[in-house]
Amino acid sequence: MDLSTFSYSHIYWIFLLPLIGAGADIVTGWIQASINNCWKSDIMRAGLYRKSGELLIVVLGFVAEQAVPVIGQYKLATWISLYICIMESISVLENLDKAGVGFPKSILRKLGKVKEELDGDDDKRTD
Repeated sequence: MDLSTFSYSHIYWIFLLPLIGAGADIVTGWIQASINNCWKSDIMRAGLYRKSGELLIVVLGFVAEQAVPVIGQYKLATWISLYICIMESISVLENLDKAGVGFPKSILRKLGKVKEELDGDDDKRTD
């Protein structure tokens, strides 16, 4: 598949998939916090703020696409949405791993490398 031609099957997926990913991350975060008895409201609040910001960026990318035709050519909102979906998926797997769902360590290491490449090596976020 040529990534330059990537697009969702319908425009609403640009917004819906990151929302679903954020919801899954929140639920799996709650599950692992409950299992590990490590509820921290400041971490949860920061995560919710971050997710709100991510969804706002998708909306702003979509508005920019509609307002400036050149930006629309590059499918800015689609790529922002896809990036967020990838990051949320990695976070869901990390949460499940912390909850005791077994994943091969090689997969987790590779996902960690992908996350570092996407976020940068100095990722100071806590999920």
